[in-house]
Amino acid sequence: MENLQYAEELVREFLVFRGFTNTLQAFEKEFGTDIGKGFQVEKILDLIFSVYVPKFQAENLIGLLAFFKQCFSSSETVLVATLTKLEVSILRYYIIHAIQSGRKDKVVEFFGMNGNNLLQRGRDWISWFAIPYLKNPSLDPQFRVYFTKEWFHALHLTVRNFLSQMFNGTHILHYLFS
Repeated sequence: MENLQYAEELVREFLVFRGFTNTLQAFEKEFGTDIGKGFQVEKILDLIFSVYVPKFQAENLIGLLAFFKQCFSSSETVLVATLTKLEVSILRYYIIHAIQSGRKDKVVEFFGMNGNNLLQRGRDWISWFAIPYLKNPSLDPQFRVYFTKEWFHALHLTVRNFLSQMFNGTHILHYLFS
């Protein structure tokens, strides 16, 4: 991790040397919202479940998940497949949270921006496009499980365990320093 800190200092030094003060200010501002959160699992969980989802920041959520996908090499197929499954569940939680919050407009907006991409991933998303138009989706047999606290807690725990494994292993460090 000290290599990462050294790299950050080099960027700052370069920006000051070149006189890019506006860029330096933007860097410092962006650095304050550090997408990897220093790879601290609890902070990343908070970012996902306490910021991006409740504040309906779908694009930030998708960007964070894409960032994690970049951390794996193509040879780590099991980890990539697991992350892809978790991504589906997290995005479904985003939709469920929006419905529970009475923000069907956010679900429609989400599908408007990401619908084509989701459909390309698989046919299991097709039925989800109907959810904002259902009178009471929490009673629908296809969606009922996603509205339970047990499902949310299982998702939260699974994401925590996966991130812990990912950050405590060499996966991220290999990505950063290769």
